Amino acid sequence: MTDQSALQGQTAVVGTAVRLSGEGPLDGAPDGAADDVPFVPHGSQREKRRTGRFRSARWVMLGFIAPALVIYLLMVIIPSIQSLQLSFTDWDGISPDYDYVGTRNYEEILTSGRFWNAVKNTLILGLGSAVIVNAISLAVALMLDKVVGRWQGLFRTAVYLPSLVSAFILATVWKYLLNYNFGAVNTFLRDAGLPEWARDWLGDSTIVVWVILFITCFTLGGNTTLIYLANLQSVPQELVEAARIDGANSRQVFRHVTWPMLAGAVTVNMTLAMIAGWTIFDQVMVLTSGGPGFVSETMAFFIYKVGFGEYRAGFGSAAAIVLFLVVIVSTVAANAYMRKREIQA
Repeated sequence: MTDQSALQGQTAVVGTAVRLSGEGPLDGAPDGAADDVPFVPHGSQREKRRTGRFRSARWVMLGFIAPALVIYLLMVIIPSIQSLQLSFTDWDGISPDYDYVGTRNYEEILTSGRFWNAVKNTLILGLGSAVIVNAISLAVALMLDKVVGRWQGLFRTAVYLPSLVSAFILATVWKYLLNYNFGAVNTFLRDAGLPEWARDWLGDSTIVVWVILFITCFTLGGNTTLIYLANLQSVPQELVEAARIDGANSRQVFRHVTWPMLAGAVTVNMTLAMIAGWTIFDQVMVLTSGGPGFVSETMAFFIYKVGFGEYRAGFGSAAAIVLFLVVIVSTVAANAYMRKREIQA
């Protein structure tokens, strides 16, 4: 090893020691010690200026976020905490006075047949819409992925258009289409010589929940299809071509190449569809108002009905807490299961 190489190695070692300890190479050394060892400063002025600019930018970003954060706290977080408090009271939603009743509201919820009917409808609409919407959307996305040329944009727009219309407006349109007396569906059936098929679609307690499920699936499909389509177009074509060279047919390519690559999209779409299904309100409000009787009530509509329609805000708050727990637990469990599939893929 040459003298120059040894000097460079000694400089690197001393520099590292200085950065770790914060002391100079001669700090604490006796008088007369050699001072020809190069000194490496603890930090450059450029790094200090960069750190200062980052801190200033962080405060600027916080200033932009603060107004939205304050509104979110006032409109969401604080009312949610207050709802937890009111769930232990008998407040009617109007008078300024109320009494604490402990867990009586929760006990009544657990023994209420009307509440469990709402839970059953919510499960049907939530899980049913999630599975059906994802299956249909994936099939449509696979077809759209094969479309090339100028028709591609037209078909994508046609698929996405229903999701641009609010659920309230779509439910209103379907309410007139399914009217027993003058609705287009029953009119078509009568004109086609099938009057026995004409039914009171929104008044028959045996089918009304399934009718709402159909309308809900019709509403949610656009965004789900586009998410699947975007992921399909990101599948590496090298893997597809390699599978075809190995003799795989279209079904095998989808099962072993395309489907594992869609694991992330499936997780996102299933989660979003389940949350939308758990909180279905607009369709029930417009189409049936929970009827006939309480047959088609969902948990969200049940909370609204007892809290504002029957002036039992304390009881409605308890039901809202239960719904919140159901949404959190089901979403976390579903995500955990589907994330495992992503890791395996």
